[in-house]
Amino acid sequence: MSITAKEKEDYFSFELERIYDHKIREFARLCIVNAPDYVFEDCPSSSSGKFHPVDELAPDGTLVHTKKVFTMAYELVKGLDCEKNRDIVLTAALVHDLRKYGPTRGTGHTLKNHPDHAAKLVDEVQEATELLTDEQYVMLRNCVGFHYGPWGEGQWKKPMEQYTREELALYMSDFVVSKRFIVTDYRR
Repeated sequence: MSITAKEKEDYFSFELERIYDHKIREFARLCIVNAPDYVFEDCPSSSSGKFHPVDELAPDGTLVHTKKVFTMAYELVKGLDCEKNRDIVLTAALVHDLRKYGPTRGTGHTLKNHPDHAAKLVDEVQEATELLTDEQYVMLRNCVGFHYGPWGEGQWKKPMEQYTREELALYMSDFVVSKRFIVTDYRR
């Protein structure tokens, strides 16, 4: 089974329409179409089944999870008073798990360093397009890289009190929707 770039883009069309800045939206779209095919074909949100709700354990689990994170981030940027950077946080929500198993499928298990792989996707798209300002690029890359919160590793580990509001919005969105007792209505 092979998925086209258009099919990848169409899957997130609702979310992409909510990113108002046309350059940031195009950046998000390019990250999505450059994501590995496995994300759209067979990528449960939790390969062990321990860390995500049941509806995220099917082959489309990472896609469902990403839509939930996007929905939560859309609200949290208001609550954390960082709405001026909403489009960057929403793009980070779309990108954060696009290389969950690495740049290629690898073992089919979530890589602990997958935030670094997703940050590298941000690097690749920015290097090819230069769509984002330097400030937007750094903010997006950091939101994606620090989305693991206290479980981050290497360059993507820092004390939570040092998180920016944007980084916190993505981390909290990812953390909260991953809980089995939280129901997120992402199917508007």
